[in-house]
Amino acid sequence: MIELTVIFILAGICAGFLAGLLGIGGGFVVVPVLIWALPFAQVPQELVPHFAIGTSLLCICVTSVSSARAHHKRTAVEWPLFGITTPGLILGALLGAWLASILTGRWLIILFVIGAMTTAIYLLSGHQPKAHPDESKWPFFGYGIFTGVVSALIGIGGGSVLVPFLVYKGRQIVKAVGTAAACGFPIALFGALGYAGSGWNQVENVEFAIGYLYWPAFLGIVVFSSLTAPLGAKVAHYISEKKLRRVFAAFLFFTSGQILYSHWFS
Repeated sequence: MIELTVIFILAGICAGFLAGLLGIGGGFVVVPVLIWALPFAQVPQELVPHFAIGTSLLCICVTSVSSARAHHKRTAVEWPLFGITTPGLILGALLGAWLASILTGRWLIILFVIGAMTTAIYLLSGHQPKAHPDESKWPFFGYGIFTGVVSALIGIGGGSVLVPFLVYKGRQIVKAVGTAAACGFPIALFGALGYAGSGWNQVENVEFAIGYLYWPAFLGIVVFSSLTAPLGAKVAHYISEKKLRRVFAAFLFFTSGQILYSHWFS
């Protein structure tokens, strides 16, 4: 158990830093770590993806608040836009959690790998969407639903989905990242609630679990992710975005390959 605690702490340090740096919730770090570690905690193999994604969303509830506060101090969060987008995010997160409850663990892994690799390819492409400013509320609400569904299905805070859209809608990249960090909270909260409810009667033999939420992992991760998220947010205002994209894309390819290998070829 001590070894697992150390793993959860290291995952929290890394996830928190990336949350502040990229405006993501850290799910692309937390989910692969939990998929690898939870079998050692006696979580049934067929339920590991559900626990990994649900617990990741629970962690993002805390990480996103810490990250959003850091960005807010630098006036990088557009709160009116957050208010417009949030109803769609909540609806999408609940829908995504429900869809996840009827999918097998293998399908959830496939969806996570597709999401990670798609994000990596986008980052490496260097594509910068041209701004098409539009103050109509409906595009933000509709895209919020899409973001919520994707995020709840694969256990992320939605920044990798939402930031390109906000830039497309005319927001500066720094404010897009800050606003996406804030949007991670409603996605994560309602997604986690959905996983808790859908797994309520499925995990009687798993200790320290409520639904598909594994509390020892949550506690080990969030204590340290909340400490490193402000550091990541600070670095985000100084680091080269091009270099950052390449490093993170390489990380996503590596973790995706590792997950595929461990579940199909080991």
